Amino acid sequence: MNLYQHFRNEEMDIVKHLESLVERAESQYSPVLTHFLDPRQQFILTTLVNRTDLCVAFNGGRGDRERMRALIYPTYHEVSQDDFELSIIEIKYAEKFITLTHRNILGALMSIGFKRDLLGDIIVGEKVQFVIAHHLQDFVFQNLTKLKGSNVSLKAIDITDMIEATETFKSYQSTVASLRLDNIVALMINKSRSIAQNHIAAEHVKVNHVVIDKTSFNVETNDLISIKGFGRGRIEAIGDRTKKDKIRITYGTMFN
Repeated sequence: MNLYQHFRNEEMDIVKHLESLVERAESQYSPVLTHFLDPRQQFILTTLVNRTDLCVAFNGGRGDRERMRALIYPTYHEVSQDDFELSIIEIKYAEKFITLTHRNILGALMSIGFKRDLLGDIIVGEKVQFVIAHHLQDFVFQNLTKLKGSNVSLKAIDITDMIEATETFKSYQSTVASLRLDNIVALMINKSRSIAQNHIAAEHVKVNHVVIDKTSFNVETNDLISIKGFGRGRIEAIGDRTKKDKIRITYGTMFN
């Protein structure tokens, strides 16, 4: 059976990259660390590793994180927190004068040349924190000095001081005629399919952080779907077909 038939054409670059890391871990019989992976990429890697005698572990900091690094390792290796080479950074800023959002921090990091795959979760709550690959800690400290025109200071903190994930998806079960993106968006926002198509055509919809403007794009398990003006959803499970030939799905939403 052709392994690649289980994945989308658009995913082939990441599939082949992750496959090469699995092959390296196999040939060297030693642990291999990945960049930060979104939930869909974690699923792809798990599928690849399950075809081998290797193991895989994920870590993005304390608690249940969305973006995580993966360690592909032989059974003899004892996994530790240090294996994942994470830095948790806390932002100190003038809370009385500015309000920081996820978008502010992501935009600032991108503006100093940060690559998304070296960035984990951004947590905005009672404190503001983000997770990065450890080797970039000094770079961020030197270059991220202002946010929204205000001076900020950064502090590396221990993982035990990291804020637990406070955002949770509310799960639902339903059926759809197909796994087309317009069907799924319409279901999630409880609007007509034509309204969902308008959102997609206007480039208001992202799947796994990538803008998708094709209404016929088929979603898969663990896809993260962002809908401008509404929030985020994800495909938690795709089940069998009903007697009326509809597809059972479990999905979650975290809407504004």
